[in-house]
Amino acid sequence: MDLLVSHPRRYYGSAKQEVARLLERFGDAAAQVEKSGVPGICVVHTSLEPRQLVERCAQLFRAEPGAFRFAVKWVPVDYWSEKDLEAMFRLIEERVAPAIGLQETWALKVEKRGWPLHHTADIVRRLAEAIDRKVRLKSPDKLVRVDILGRRVAVSVLRPGELLSIHAPSP
Repeated sequence: MDLLVSHPRRYYGSAKQEVARLLERFGDAAAQVEKSGVPGICVVHTSLEPRQLVERCAQLFRAEPGAFRFAVKWVPVDYWSEKDLEAMFRLIEERVAPAIGLQETWALKVEKRGWPLHHTADIVRRLAEAIDRKVRLKSPDKLVRVDILGRRVAVSVLRPGELLSIHAPSP
């Protein structure tokens, strides 16, 4: 199971150590942290359930804010896709859309890094066509998050509170 963890640029080593220390504290001493191909974001492979891990991190941050100096945003990843607009569309249509209930609202957020082939608005427009549900941009039931990271694309279907974002302190 995977997560994306954001950190201040040029602090990958410190973030990697912090993430490994936190995951070991939560029971995964064998977690792997690797570069994503985009400065400021690493990919974490863990045996822990990502959403529970994010919740535990949020609890720990409330109790011990100093435990998070470098790992400032934690995003569970549900699916990986190749960096191809039609492959992303198929993934959204086949896997993501069914994860959104008929009565649920949704919003789409695309974080595009290093892909000048398409404008973000064009990506949003194309991917949104795959989900036939009511859109609500503010406070949706589910947020479909698409992170384009170099050659890989991470896709997440998040309920409120399933993403942890900590204001980045100065390293």
